[in-house]
Amino acid sequence: RHTRFRNVTGVQTCALPIYVRRTLHEYYATITALDFHIGRLLETLRMPGELDNTIVLFSADQGIAVGSHGLLGKQNLYDAGMKSPLILAGPGIPHGESSALVYLLDIYPTVCELVETSPPEGIDGISFRSVIDGKVPAIRRELFLSYLNVQRSIRDDRWKLIRYPQVNVTQLFDLQSDPDELHNLAEQPAQQERVQTMLARLAEVQPTWGDTAPLT
Repeated sequence: RHTRFRNVTGVQTCALPIYVRRTLHEYYATITALDFHIGRLLETLRMPGELDNTIVLFSADQGIAVGSHGLLGKQNLYDAGMKSPLILAGPGIPHGESSALVYLLDIYPTVCELVETSPPEGIDGISFRSVIDGKVPAIRRELFLSYLNVQRSIRDDRWKLIRYPQVNVTQLFDLQSDPDELHNLAEQPAQQERVQTMLARLAEVQPTWGDTAPLT
């Protein structure tokens, strides 16, 4: 079963399976509830005058695909099912946004620096306080991504390569011109050098994260 959506002019715009519509309904209902309760929390801080002296940080695990690429869950490395939200506000944090690449594990040392304490030695996270302050555009040049033993990926601020070793398939996306990752460029002759370079880099960074899964 599909549900057809119409815009204000009555022109049909798209058709979604009923289960995608249901998932979107649940997803936005959850967002609405969370927004309400975050508002309660902020108001509780505002009433005694503590909000301006509080660092507020909102994050979560990665989102769900809710129909993107025909998928519903998190079992993929496309941006729709892989990216996580991250919002910081408070004293010393300027208004604005950044597209700098960070891991969730980078939050811990960043918070330590924001509250002027030293993070413990031996952790893998890197503080992105310098990105918040506008001193540098990024602290990481790339991200390594994985899902079980069936998907591996590496991406920088423009290009993403996804490798499916069990079926010997590679995808390459230009996130600048194709942010929804709809056009696989891995088979284009002009991109063969880039594919090989990124595959080699993917293999190079795997040991950094203790990953021993084969890429073929």
